[in-house]
Parts: sequence; structure tokens; C-alpha cells
Amino acid sequence: MKKWVLRFLFLLIALMGLYYYYHFFGSSNNEGLSCTFYKDTGWLCPGCGGQRALHALLHGNILEALQYNVMIILYFPLLAFMYIALVEVYIVKNSSFLAKYALPNWFAYFFIVAILVFFILRNIL
Repeated sequence: MKKWVLRFLFLLIALMGLYYYYHFFGSSNNEGLSCTFYKDTGWLCPGCGGQRALHALLHGNILEALQYNVMIILYFPLLAFMYIALVEVYIVKNSSFLAKYALPNWFAYFFIVAILVFFILRNIL
């Protein structure tokens, strides 16, 4: 029973974060966090536009979200998986979760290469 309460609590925390982005992000008094890397170098980092992309996705604007940052196709599902894995392994202490749902090693290499290619292409095009 306690495990389900913890799962529900952390699901509620995630939903509250999404609620915040849906209702308050982009309002006149809340423009979100600015990118320090962009401010210092003038280059767009692989995460630039991610906050606006999440806001657009939550409002059902998929094409607008992809224009802000096309890597959201990989970022948000991976972040959701990592959040679930964090809760299951470290909070709920579900030791069988990683045995069932661990990402293969090739995915890490693919993800790093995809981020590097995206970073280079978005700054030269």
C-alpha cells in the first residue's frame, strides 16, 4: 500500500509541474529561465526552446513545439522514463524495474550523437 501512495505522490508532483507550465508559463510576468549558454556564446544549445516547446505541446501545438526544439521527440519521453525510473528504483525501491525496463547501451551512444549533430546543425543552418 505504501508503494502506491509514493507513486501517486510523485505522479501528483509531475502533474503539478505540467499544470504550472500549462497555465503560467509565458504569461506577462513569467517568461521562464533564459539560457546562460546562449547569453554567453550566442549559440543555441541543444535544450534552447525546450520550455517553449513543452508549453506548446501542452496546448496541443505540436508543429509549433517542433519549431522551438525538434529534439523534444527524444527529450520528453526520455525525461518521463527517467522520472519514472527514479521513483521506481530509488523511492519505491522496486529492484526489478531496471531488469525489465533498462535502456540498451546503444541508446546512450545514439542519444549523445543525436544531441551533438543537432547542436552543430542548428548553429550552422
